[in-house]
Amino acid sequence: MQSTPLDAASPKGRKISLVRSVGWRLFLSALGGSLIGLIFTSFVFYQALIKQSQAELISRVQVKTKDLDGSFNTIEDSTKLVADAAIALQQAGEKRESVYVNLIERSLKTLPLATGLGFGQPPQKRLIIPGRHYAYPFAIKDQNGKVVAKGGETDPDDFKESYFTEPIAAGKPIWLEPVRYRETTVDPPRTFVSTSYSLPFYNDKGQLLGVFSQDLELGFLSEKLSEHVIRDSGDFILVSDRGNLIAYPPHPQEALNLTPFPKISNYDQLWLQIKANLQTAPDKAGLISWKNKAGIYHYWAYRRVPSTNWVLLASVPQSVVLGPLLQFTIGGTLVATICASIALAWVVMAFVKRLNQRLQPILDECSRLAETSSKSEELMSREDELGRLTLSFFNLLGQVTVNEKRLRQEMNKSERALQALQQAQAQLIQTEKMSSLGQLVAGVAHEINNPINFIYGNLPHASGYTQDLLSLLQLYKKKYPRPDADIQEREEEIDLDFLVEDLQKILSSMSIGAERIREIVLSLRNFSRLDEAEMKRVSIHDGLDSTLLILQNRLKHSSNHPGIEVVKAYGNLPLVECYAGQLNQVFMNILSNAIDALDKLNQERSPEQIAGNPSTISITTQVADASTTLTGQANPQTVIIRIRDNGSGISAQYQAKLFDPFFTTKPIGKGTGLGLSISYQIVVEKHHGIIQCFSEPGQGAEFWIEIPIRPLSSLLET
Repeated sequence: MQSTPLDAASPKGRKISLVRSVGWRLFLSALGGSLIGLIFTSFVFYQALIKQSQAELISRVQVKTKDLDGSFNTIEDSTKLVADAAIALQQAGEKRESVYVNLIERSLKTLPLATGLGFGQPPQKRLIIPGRHYAYPFAIKDQNGKVVAKGGETDPDDFKESYFTEPIAAGKPIWLEPVRYRETTVDPPRTFVSTSYSLPFYNDKGQLLGVFSQDLELGFLSEKLSEHVIRDSGDFILVSDRGNLIAYPPHPQEALNLTPFPKISNYDQLWLQIKANLQTAPDKAGLISWKNKAGIYHYWAYRRVPSTNWVLLASVPQSVVLGPLLQFTIGGTLVATICASIALAWVVMAFVKRLNQRLQPILDECSRLAETSSKSEELMSREDELGRLTLSFFNLLGQVTVNEKRLRQEMNKSERALQALQQAQAQLIQTEKMSSLGQLVAGVAHEINNPINFIYGNLPHASGYTQDLLSLLQLYKKKYPRPDADIQEREEEIDLDFLVEDLQKILSSMSIGAERIREIVLSLRNFSRLDEAEMKRVSIHDGLDSTLLILQNRLKHSSNHPGIEVVKAYGNLPLVECYAGQLNQVFMNILSNAIDALDKLNQERSPEQIAGNPSTISITTQVADASTTLTGQANPQTVIIRIRDNGSGISAQYQAKLFDPFFTTKPIGKGTGLGLSISYQIVVEKHHGIIQCFSEPGQGAEFWIEIPIRPLSSLLET
């Protein structure tokens, strides 16, 4: 037999031998079966992701609906509060129009959401301002936010408008459909497009006094809903129950033009379907897939706003929702395919290796025959598959390493975003809580202020009248020193001398009591400071005193609660330019925590121990110098506030986490872990100050606050 040289085998022969190898065929068969399972699993996973994204879209609508409902409830409550004040004035006999105009003007200044406020009394039954036949006191904000109020006779046709007639017909407060009107009260005259919350109000006899309306401009709602729905895309739309646009952020002018929602694109059938779904499930959110005139499919999520009966819509293109999911699924399938291929190749390699061990005698025989047979080289060339598989494995390993680094970077970004979200959530919750408390305090102060002003204003007149009567009585006794027997008997019966002496004391006590109530009302108003959104020069001591007044009920002694003594060591502080309401919030948080700590300690002590070491809160204020400031440098532009309690103190392991969001040592339901975190943001970030806690177990705790007397920007300018 003639021998063939080793280099006579062609490359084509080597390729055919690779395709026909047992390991390659086994690899392809196993890979095909795995791909079928991967494709099916990926399809199921993709459908699950779609449902999850749809649920996320519905959740976004529900969260936004809750936010809007809270804003609308605030408007309703503020309108009812002003109406209650008007009822109180009417029942007190107040009939001057200027008093009601002043009430509306002052109330509008404290309402951040409203653009107008006013009320009209029925022309036929004028129980509030009898002197005006067509009385409609009204206040409005101009372009600069300045409140302009007016009174006097108004247009008789105003009492035929929907904002007056519809609430009376309904017999309850209602939200009106948006209207356009031109207001000439402001300078220059301006066209408004707004909706209104209108409520009829009655006296204690059930008689209609009038209709109060608070206006809300549509441009404000469009701005409030201007954020994207999901993934930096999509729009929120607010539609009235009758289909009129309330807010349309994609094109705000459409809402200002009072365009009905069904008139936009092909949304008439969409609106009918949403209305039908809301009739069957009025309190649930839903989702509809709809194709507009341009042929683009959108997801439309919807939810009814409970307070107004309006419908909030969220429109997001399906490509925005499904595109990333499809890319993620395809990418995951490809990665899984590569991983499965590598795993199968390894299994096949092990199988082939075991098979080769069994076939080694045959391979040895092939090696012996290689000198005379060209097929022996084809058998030996199959070992190159292992080299190519090893090279592919290390390439994939390098890619996995790169992806792992990228994944860690994305995880770090997500963690930072989560921390920022937690801080924003903490700020929102605490701000809403303090805003509600401030509104309540301001409302109570306002309600008390009206009657006490009436009492306080009449006390000097009553005292003067009494003095006149007493002087007249003395004159009678001087001119007629010997009255008849009946008069003498009556004087002895009523003890005239004691009555004259005690009457002066009674009037003096009444004056002192009225003055004390006026001081309490002033403290309440100082604490609330709802209208002070900008920095103002205020007294830190007034803020501390008003906060202590709010907490007085928790400080005083009762049968089941030991009293807490407050020791004030106030220094001579100048006025501080700051956000007064926010600093009051800091004082409230720190003092409330101190009271909680002392109450907890008192529960663990006997009455004898409490009497021997009573609970105390010390408040010290001073201007900083080099010996007192935490920085160790003299800075006459800084004031120091120290609040210390003699409670059980704070352990070292907790002190490092005091200002972290959501960290609390209180039991569930007693604390949120937000108070000190918000206080840190207010002092450090808002006022560029310092806040620290010094405490040792069993030695109480002291919070140290340093605040610049003037803002940092002002100090740099000077």
